[in-house]
Amino acid sequence: MVIPANESTQTSSTEYDVIILGGAFSGSSLALLIKRARPATRILIVEKSEIFDRKVGESTSEVAGCFLTRVLGLSNYLACHHFQKHGLRMWFTEADNTCAGECTEVGPFAQARLPTFQLDRSKLDQHLLETAVAEGCELLRPATIKSFELGGAGNNTVTLKVDGITRTLRAGWIADASGRAALIARSRGLWRPLPEHPVHSMWVRFSNVRCLDGHESRTLVPAIDECRTSSARGSSTNHLMGRGWWSWIIPLSNGDYSAGVTWDERLFSPPGEGPVGQRVKQHLLGHPVGRLMFENAEPAENDARIYKDLPYHATQVAGDGWMLAGDAAGFMDPLYSQGLDYCAHSVYAGHKILLRALDGECVKDSIATHNREFGESYHRWFNGIYRNKYQYLGDADLMHAAFLLDVGAYFLGPARLVYTATDAEFSKMPYNGRPGSFFAWLMATYNARFEVIARKKIARGSYGMNNLRQRYFIRKPFEPSPKSLYHFFKGLRMWLKLEMQHAFVRPDPAMPEPELMPARNSNSEAVV
Repeated sequence: MVIPANESTQTSSTEYDVIILGGAFSGSSLALLIKRARPATRILIVEKSEIFDRKVGESTSEVAGCFLTRVLGLSNYLACHHFQKHGLRMWFTEADNTCAGECTEVGPFAQARLPTFQLDRSKLDQHLLETAVAEGCELLRPATIKSFELGGAGNNTVTLKVDGITRTLRAGWIADASGRAALIARSRGLWRPLPEHPVHSMWVRFSNVRCLDGHESRTLVPAIDECRTSSARGSSTNHLMGRGWWSWIIPLSNGDYSAGVTWDERLFSPPGEGPVGQRVKQHLLGHPVGRLMFENAEPAENDARIYKDLPYHATQVAGDGWMLAGDAAGFMDPLYSQGLDYCAHSVYAGHKILLRALDGECVKDSIATHNREFGESYHRWFNGIYRNKYQYLGDADLMHAAFLLDVGAYFLGPARLVYTATDAEFSKMPYNGRPGSFFAWLMATYNARFEVIARKKIARGSYGMNNLRQRYFIRKPFEPSPKSLYHFFKGLRMWLKLEMQHAFVRPDPAMPEPELMPARNSNSEAVV
């Protein structure tokens, strides 16, 4: 139920077992998991917005798909109200190319075998919040957090303002699911940027976008129609690729498209003048596939954002009486659509600790383990996939090999594990333990080598040499099983071949390492 405003007092003695700060995906999911496992738990969700806005994060990968369907039980809802995703597809080009049909393509030939979705996050967040309330959680919305005191389990307070009335509520535990606001991490000095990965992003929603699978596109660019795939290009997450940047194109169930550009400031600068929507469109029109799709597109300027300094993390994600969930604990990079994967793991692992604590068990060791695993997982994932990756994003050969290795490792590890042992694997963070640390080391090794090979290609003048007229189709679908070793070993062979081809080439100088920035508590999100 929704709590009515208390008109007679400034302070309320109401007590809750758990107060959750934030009612979007992570907050509502956490509330649902606790309530379903322990129905008598008194849970209050505090949500600042009157209505949810749309967010970056529309595309999900397979781990988040497992969480949404197997854990939360949303299969029917997602099928009815959101877009089924048909894999990830990348498009490469050269500066003088003007034809979309000439662009090199990397992506699946056949249909994906696991549930993944193109989400309208405002709709999903609202549905999850309404479900949590329907199942017995209480809600204050819109409510502004004025302050909170973390006094240990059973001794926490939250002071908030709702309907013009200031109220102070007591809580056994406080869970922060406030997203990038990261209320607890910033207030306790735990929030850290990731200066080694200086990437930023801007995005907008578009209408009147030309679908890649539509008759008009096939008529204008027959070469795309002639190279047909079994899976739909139009419902894929399509990425336009360039050195130092990439752009996403995501279809939504209402007919709009989400599109944006993410870039490494050391290598690239997008258009810098004018409204965000026009800047994004100008950038997209510089790529032949982007020009085909967005030639007549209209940006919704009231639905545009800029995120500066995308990656960040908390040095501690749980303590005595408090817990961080989802993006409040950290975020890395949206390239492979794995933001909700991390949210799923942190929410599920956090709820398991909270259940034990609410049952009176000592969770000190569990909290210490969770803090250690989160930090290890975050940095292993970053080093394995994203460190300096933007150096080779614009080369089709390097990204083809990286795609096979990155996605192959993902299906061999995180995706396979959550489908094999859902409860056990979601209860901890990915890339932990000996197998996880080995794969993390191997991924970090080939990622670093690809960056060096990219600099060798630049020195030789062969960077992007196969960015035209190639179709690098993945003909065997990825599976969460040892069958994905096929893709992984194919990627390893391609890596070895690239090493041999450039063995005696002196690379261009490395990118400058950004100076380590001190921790800051400013919100790096800009809304335009």
